[in-house]
Amino acid sequence: SGSSCVLIDDNGVWKNWYLSCTEWREINGRAEPRYHLKYAESLDGINWRRNGHIAIDYKNDREAGIVKASVFKHSGLYKMLFAYRNFANYRTDTDNSYRIGYAESENGIDWNRQDQLAGITVSNEGWDSFMVTYPHVVSYRDGLYLFYNGNGFGESGFGYAVLDADLSE
Repeated sequence: SGSSCVLIDDNGVWKNWYLSCTEWREINGRAEPRYHLKYAESLDGINWRRNGHIAIDYKNDREAGIVKASVFKHSGLYKMLFAYRNFANYRTDTDNSYRIGYAESENGIDWNRQDQLAGITVSNEGWDSFMVTYPHVVSYRDGLYLFYNGNGFGESGFGYAVLDADLSE
């Protein structure tokens, strides 16, 4: 499986942030993929220039899954929510499971990762107390809404949150 987020910029350039698998490692007897987010662009949405440019990279050797970019533009900045997890025990250890990260960019190509500003994490109890993942931002009327999956990669359900003013202003 994979994920991609495409926006058509004001100048007509199609911008695409997509999952790219970089390796597999055996962890506890199981092959686990490692992927991060790369960037491509197009003038017509059909022919894409992919130069291998990494949009969001691993923050350390333990991190393995950076996935599901959701990019929106606001106040002249590109803003991205995405999911990330560690290699080991992400299915069984909440400290290694998926969380939602955040990054900003002036050009949509070079990103400053600031996960602490994502504004959302797991709940103390309930359907999203183990993991929060696969974010998708939707603009509706005057608000920005974040849809995301909960525990078990969404097996427990999905929910939404209204994006905090820190991200939407």
